[in-house]
Amino acid sequence: MLVQPTPQSVSDVVPPSSGATAAPDRPKLTMTTETRGHATILTMAGQLVSETAVTTEARILTTIVLAEQPLHLALDLSGVDTIDAHGANLLAKARFTVRAARGTLHLIVPQDAPARRMLSRHLLRCVVERAEDLPLADDGAEVENAA
Repeated sequence: MLVQPTPQSVSDVVPPSSGATAAPDRPKLTMTTETRGHATILTMAGQLVSETAVTTEARILTTIVLAEQPLHLALDLSGVDTIDAHGANLLAKARFTVRAARGTLHLIVPQDAPARRMLSRHLLRCVVERAEDLPLADDGAEVENAA
């Protein structure tokens, strides 16, 4: 027997007016992707927290899927000023996903960056301080899996 779905009230959902902007206290994270040699660099700026983690995870996974093989991914966290538990878990998940794809992952986090103190000791193994420090050769040389 088929059951008729109950109609849902739309009156509870209020779409934002055309001139409305996002709440100023809502966390934001911007992301850009670039390629340098064989490396794909995803640069982030803002807050890597629970409110931004879902969108960030989708972007990281899309980058992993679309990147050239072999995968050499660097997440530039230089502009990230906050990482909560959700953000740290996302970085650990990204590390696992890149390793499963037989790729390398590096986190670009300068020594004085706010994000540096929020990384777990397991993630510190794949940290470099500058994009120029990435051990990814342009000549096709084999790269050690630092992820």
